[in-house]
Amino acid sequence: MSKLEGESILIMVRRQISWKSIFAEQLSGHGPALALFVALSILLTWPVALTATSHLENEGDAVLNAWTLGWDVTHLLHPGQLPHAPNFYPYPYTLYFSEHLLGAALLIAPVIGLGGNPILAYNLLFIFAFALSALATYALVFWLTGDRAAALLSGLLFASMTLRFGPSPQLQILLNFGIPLTLLFFLRSLHTGRARDAIGMTLAFVGQFLISIYHGLFLCVGLITLGVEQVLRNPSIRHLTRWVGVVLAGVAAAALTLPITWPYLEARRWVGVRGLDQQGLFGLLSFLLVPHGHLYAAFPPFWEIHRYTHVETLFPGIVTLVLAAYGLWRSRSPWRRPFALLMVLGTIFAVGPALRLRLEDPPLLPAMPYILLWRFFPGFQAIRVPARMFVLAQLGLAVLAGLGWHVWRPRPRLRQWVFALTLALAILEAYRGPFPRYPAPSPLPELDQYLAGAHELLPFVEFPTIRTLDILSDPETMRRLVWTQFATLHRGQPTPVGYSGFFPPLFWDVADRLLTFPSRESILFFQDLGIKAFLVRKSGWTSGEQEAFEARWALFQTRFQKVAETPEGTLYLLERNPRPESGAVGVLGVPEGDRIWFFLTLPRSAWPWRISITPGRYTMRIAILEAAGVSSTKILQGTLPLALPAYLEDLPVGWIPRPSGASLLMVEGELEPGDNGRMKLPPPQRIRFQSRIALGSPPLDLPGIFRMPLVEFGNGVMLGAIALSSEAFCPGEALELSLFWT
Repeated sequence: MSKLEGESILIMVRRQISWKSIFAEQLSGHGPALALFVALSILLTWPVALTATSHLENEGDAVLNAWTLGWDVTHLLHPGQLPHAPNFYPYPYTLYFSEHLLGAALLIAPVIGLGGNPILAYNLLFIFAFALSALATYALVFWLTGDRAAALLSGLLFASMTLRFGPSPQLQILLNFGIPLTLLFFLRSLHTGRARDAIGMTLAFVGQFLISIYHGLFLCVGLITLGVEQVLRNPSIRHLTRWVGVVLAGVAAAALTLPITWPYLEARRWVGVRGLDQQGLFGLLSFLLVPHGHLYAAFPPFWEIHRYTHVETLFPGIVTLVLAAYGLWRSRSPWRRPFALLMVLGTIFAVGPALRLRLEDPPLLPAMPYILLWRFFPGFQAIRVPARMFVLAQLGLAVLAGLGWHVWRPRPRLRQWVFALTLALAILEAYRGPFPRYPAPSPLPELDQYLAGAHELLPFVEFPTIRTLDILSDPETMRRLVWTQFATLHRGQPTPVGYSGFFPPLFWDVADRLLTFPSRESILFFQDLGIKAFLVRKSGWTSGEQEAFEARWALFQTRFQKVAETPEGTLYLLERNPRPESGAVGVLGVPEGDRIWFFLTLPRSAWPWRISITPGRYTMRIAILEAAGVSSTKILQGTLPLALPAYLEDLPVGWIPRPSGASLLMVEGELEPGDNGRMKLPPPQRIRFQSRIALGSPPLDLPGIFRMPLVEFGNGVMLGAIALSSEAFCPGEALELSLFWT
């Protein structure tokens, strides 16, 4: 061995020893905090760990989160299919109707990949999110102060406030560890200029953004707040060299997040954005609200506040407030001001567009600074609950509390006892009570396997299903919707229902037909929609519900083919409905009183696009001919309904005053069908039409299903036409009608 080789080996050994010693030193210094946070994760979420493989804490957002994780992990290697989840068929980009949780899926992918259980994956993230948030805040405050005790208290307090947020915290709220971690790397990068800190900032920001778009947007506000404060207060930060790493980190983060965010813009085509009137209302009393199982819930004033209607539970805790107040008062740390500013802005923005004392009260101030974010900051138009911005205030309070402990100097003999007492009180405040546990519905393995093994697309509906259109006020309806959506993971087929942050427009037509299914109109509707499979459970029905369904089913059972039956349920396939391959449009002009009504004729045998996810558009130009030639031209234009009722082939589009002296009407125009999403239909094509309507000949009769009440209202709107599905209907069926307003 040469001397040079020996020296190289010696250097490598020294490096290995150095890394081992550093790791051992860090573990001995920070290991107790890590162990405490992990233990508290299990204890404070108890009894989640007992039933982690089969139960969830609610039958709404928890099931949605577990389903999202399952879909993400199984499609991470198929990016083209990932956005188009199987809920709300035939819409595309349905994964992006809510948080996509891709960052959370990457964290837990091995669990789902090895065990195939998204409920277990969800519960593991639910449990250990506390430890992740606490550790990230611990790292931030330790860097700010060098005080392990202060860092431990700050981590515990921040994670505790997150755990107490809302009636049942969602996964995207609990997994907020990227916020303190990003701010840590951001501040370190500004003050050290090291490349590794800029890289850490990029990775932490991207990870948080991939977990929650909400928190990604809020984090941008936090970064801007701290960045501006540092520039204004610290002259050394103003040098451009200090910002090179931060700017490059921001560019890299944008490059990594924009491709993942882009599908949200596509999803906006169908679900739109939320106006200020759709932003979740907020009452100031929410700042004094704690969960019902919390220690303080039995004491005034917290008990009194529970009498009012609130959504978010934002009381930070007495320990947090006392230590943060002391930190504001006594700390001379340069970090006091930036995190106090973060606390103030987070609190103000959390109030939302208007200031109220309680949700049901009129606004005390009709306009709050949050409106500026909604108007000028991209992405805030999709926010539903501005109160979630309080996470910035929570982090600010936690850091100030750490600064407060850091400057508090009790006698040395008492310091350990005071710290232990403070820690114990903080843990008591962190406990929100036991989480409820709800089991997953019993599986239908044989029926699920039939659907999963089909070699064709078999969109399905499961019964029992929707009980009312007032979905959000009926827990049973929500439970059925979300578990039907969850079942798509192992059925491998789409369904037209679902549960998400948005209910797309066509969903309400689906829900309306499900309430009366089966009926003549609803069967034709689902044929037009392309739904082929109907799974009927033998359990899960409420009193009288199954009897009513079976009475209707008996009228139409010949329309369905039974393909599989088990003790748990039966699977039927609906008879096929041949579709035309191209479209044709006709025009009717029907004199009715002093008006001429115009109809677009869209027969079932010649119009395949009876259902679409965007409305079709038409333009009709009517030339009025007199003996001397064309006297005038009228234009009627508008949109088609998303779902043409099965009984409707003549669609009223408007009327013109009946012209005197005119002998002929020349009608021409074009109609463009709407987008059909994932339905297997001929590509939409613009269709032109024209017609001659002679006014002197015997007038056409009004189509038999129509009535023309012509009822005018004070606001200038007129109920022009009513279309009836049938005047004679079978027992157990509903009479469907459509109203047309002009």
